[in-house]
Formats: sequence, structure tokens, C-alpha cells
Amino acid sequence: MKKSTGMSWTTILLIIGVDILNACAELSFKKGTMATHIHQVLFSNFSEFALRLISSTSLWTGILCYVVMFLLWITVLSRVDLSVAFLIFSADYLLIPLLSFVFLKENISLLRWVGIAFVLVGICLTSRSALSTRSS
Repeated sequence: MKKSTGMSWTTILLIIGVDILNACAELSFKKGTMATHIHQVLFSNFSEFALRLISSTSLWTGILCYVVMFLLWITVLSRVDLSVAFLIFSADYLLIPLLSFVFLKENISLLRWVGIAFVLVGICLTSRSALSTRSS
């Protein structure tokens, strides 16, 4: 089936939804692991860690986010090429550190922010290249 060359606003919003759900899932998983109060998972404490994690609401919230994200992602892939959708989906390289900084109080160094900026510039350039190649 031939996909259209342009992306509709609905498709763009679906991809943004996938990005947000992925970031929420990752934050939920991190909160779930923090709630176990086990700071270093080793072979000797893995079963205790797993039992504590399974009882965490945050873990199940993350899993629910992943299930909904999967359904949205399949919808996106039915509308646009994977190479284009995945580049836009890569906004998580910014979204996850930003949310980690705000909600988890993680320290993100200036050097890491600069690296994130370079990655985002690369994603933008590659996305523009992919979109212009499709329309020609």
C-alpha cells in the first residue's frame, strides 16, 4: 500500500503521543525501581528486588503506558514510513532528560545538554532530508 508523502496533523499528534507515553513509561519504571529502596541490584538480591518491583504501582503504570504507546505506534506505522516516524519519535532524547530533571530531580550537566542539542540537530537535519527525499 502506498503511503501519502505528507503527514497529517493527526499523524504528527499520534507521534507526539507516542513520545509522551514512552517518556512517562520510562519515568514510571525509574520511580518503580526507586520505590524498591534497593540501590544496587545484584544476583543475591534480585528476587527481593523483583518482588518489590512487581508490587509497585509505578511499574504497572509504565507497562500500561507501553501498551497504549504500542497501539498508537502501530497506527503511526500504518500511515508513514518507519524511517520518518522513528526520527520524529526520537524527540525522547530531549523529553526524557527534561522530565527526569523536573520530576526525578536528576542532575543533568551542561555537557550532557550540549550533547542532547547536537543529537536533536542531527535528528532535525536527517528528518528534513528524509522528508525532502520523499516529496521529490
